[in-house]
Amino acid sequence: MSESRTESPWLGYPLERKEDFRLTTGGGRYIADLAVPGTLHLAFVRSAHAHARLLSIDASKARAVPGVVAVVTGEDIKDEIRPLPLPVVLPAFPARYPTFWPLAIDKVKFHGEPVAAIVARDAYVAEDAAELVEIEYEPLPAVVGAEAALGPDTPLVHEDWDDNVMFAGTLTGGDDPADQARNAAEVERLIDEADVVVRRRFRVHRTGVTPLETRGALAIWEPDGDLTAWITTQRPHIDRLALADQLRIPSHRIRVIAPRDQGGAFGVKAPFYREPTLVCHMARMLARPVRWIESREEHLMAVSQERDQTHDIEVAAAADGRITAVRDRALGDAGDGCSGVYWGYVMPLTGAAYLPNAYDLPTCDISIRVAVTNKSSLSPARAFGRFPTRFVMERCIDLVARALGMEPAEVRRRNFVRSFPHVICTGVHYDSGDFAKTFENLVEQLDLEGFRKEQAAARARGRYLGIGFGVGVESSGVASEVLVPMENQPGYGAATVRLDPHGKAFVFEGDAPSGQGHETMLAQVAANEFGIHPDDIVVTVGDTGKTPFGSGTIGARAGSYTASAVAVACRVLKEKIGRFMIHDLSLAGAEPADFTFADGQVVYARDDNIRRSFVEMTQRIIMRPIDLPPGESGGLEHTAFFEAEKPLICFSCHGAIVEVDPETGQFTIERYVTSEDFGVVINPKIIEGQVQGAVVQGLSNTMFEQFVYDENGQQLSTSLETYQIARAPDVPPITVTHAGVPCPYTPFGARGAGEGLPGPVPAALANAVSDALQPFGVEIDELPLRPDRIWAAIRRSGKAAR
Repeated sequence: MSESRTESPWLGYPLERKEDFRLTTGGGRYIADLAVPGTLHLAFVRSAHAHARLLSIDASKARAVPGVVAVVTGEDIKDEIRPLPLPVVLPAFPARYPTFWPLAIDKVKFHGEPVAAIVARDAYVAEDAAELVEIEYEPLPAVVGAEAALGPDTPLVHEDWDDNVMFAGTLTGGDDPADQARNAAEVERLIDEADVVVRRRFRVHRTGVTPLETRGALAIWEPDGDLTAWITTQRPHIDRLALADQLRIPSHRIRVIAPRDQGGAFGVKAPFYREPTLVCHMARMLARPVRWIESREEHLMAVSQERDQTHDIEVAAAADGRITAVRDRALGDAGDGCSGVYWGYVMPLTGAAYLPNAYDLPTCDISIRVAVTNKSSLSPARAFGRFPTRFVMERCIDLVARALGMEPAEVRRRNFVRSFPHVICTGVHYDSGDFAKTFENLVEQLDLEGFRKEQAAARARGRYLGIGFGVGVESSGVASEVLVPMENQPGYGAATVRLDPHGKAFVFEGDAPSGQGHETMLAQVAANEFGIHPDDIVVTVGDTGKTPFGSGTIGARAGSYTASAVAVACRVLKEKIGRFMIHDLSLAGAEPADFTFADGQVVYARDDNIRRSFVEMTQRIIMRPIDLPPGESGGLEHTAFFEAEKPLICFSCHGAIVEVDPETGQFTIERYVTSEDFGVVINPKIIEGQVQGAVVQGLSNTMFEQFVYDENGQQLSTSLETYQIARAPDVPPITVTHAGVPCPYTPFGARGAGEGLPGPVPAALANAVSDALQPFGVEIDELPLRPDRIWAAIRRSGKAAR
């Protein structure tokens, strides 16, 4: 890097990303770039039916193809691979967990489920041979939607269950059914007595995230019984433990490496999937390296699907705009639920838990049911489960405002949580923040008062402008008290920091980023602590053979938990350096805290003439461990674990201004502005990229993307021709602003940023469109938000444009 900087701190400095040079010049190494001599290639044969019995599988023609090394079916591997569920990927929630293997056995449960696998000398031979496998099916009636799944005569997706309910529960009123009933009765009373009640059904379609790079795995089985697996994963340490259990291999003989470069993940690479398990098994069985690279069609059929919720909600409010009660009946479609860690239901459950959003709503009755269907299991997507509930709650705020004749921004102001820490009615903990401050910054950026005047003038001329807001309280690291029951995994962040005699730092962390800029951000944190340049720091991630245990790149952990662990480890080493300075310079009465680290120097704060270079001190401690301070040893390396006592949050406010053509339903996004509270921002450029990318994902989910199934459960959106995503011309300029407060529970006040940012988008956009179309009485209650639906709603209103 040519960039220079002569003083600390590095926090808040817009450093160019260390990753970008290799990524923009073709130097990135992705899973498909890894080359191992003698590698075989695996291809899956996937089900042509959504629900059918497997009567026979004839692979004789495939086995006869020159270059084919092996063909396996579910029956071949069921005694060699343990089925899921297994404890390491099993939540503690009282849900049903289906039993499944990497390949289907007896029957298939969704269109695209793996039925057989071909291993061949190259990918082309494997794909050709896969087409020759002949499968005889007995088609069964498909369960295509969650409501249909709950019908009395609906076929069972999992035949060892007595119905299709995977999870059902009430999230408010406590754990005792009697307390829940009393709470429900109180909510009923408040609704009956309210000045205004909004009742709506909201439907959010099945959509998700589409990373540039699909999934893949490369496994090597060593003669001594060691397994090395490169997997496109957000959680290599969790995958290692799960593979050990499923393949019956001692965990110390497995090394999982997430490629340093991954082309996006956004949650979809967080589950423990069936395909990498089979790749590892085949490498062991054949004693040859085996690789699988997922096609885009496979990806769209089998993963990347989330959202898919319906909410029947009632919101009661007083005449002054204060919300007095909320009752919500949520329904989620989990697909077949066969996905380790998340099982399809954890996302909608989490969304329901966060339904109250930024609002102080002490009296709510919120319950949820999640059904299994003959679709691919839901897999996590950015704004984990909360994308639908953000849409629901934020639309209700606008509907309450209109029923009362109030400005929607004012209803938000009157209901924001004001005092922290705060626990919402579902038990979710909010550590700190200033929601009103962050929101007021957005209102000022958009000049709400000025816009209302412009809107009125435009309507008089026959133009329909609208403004909409959406806000979101999002995860900023997930504490163990939440993550252990949710995923049976710890929440702490961990990092090892090692200094070398030349004053260089090496940071090791076990989570696996996928383009977020962790190498740069973590280097800046360490540089800020040690007073050296980020170029003097090397960050290693996602290798279970080199890094401390980490639960993965999830829940915006990097900017909160992982960065904090790096800072804590650095501070431990700085204290050690301080103790050596005190000893070597005979500084009576000095404390390690009396030394500052800046510009490559360690300076005694009481007399800045007393100093040593950072390099001099690292050389002394590592290379000359004689005449040591009492109780000290040589070397400069420390592993730190950081975890806040309670879950941490960040907060985002989004605003959109649109113009709608009532003759066609077409709308144009004139402005899109965000106001963010990420606490102390480590790198503004990285944050801006995170926010803008998240808004693009949110807009794409809201306006374009949709997984479509026919009545037989056949997926009709298995290519980027039929699964449309936003293109550059579809996306408006996005203005990112900040109005945050430092987090008091992290070492330097940072909050994580990346997890939930698409969440406010659908409400901001739908509220803006609804606001523009108030002369027609149109209110958006279903996604995706598309011109044909808007046009139809205008026509149903029976009101003509002026």
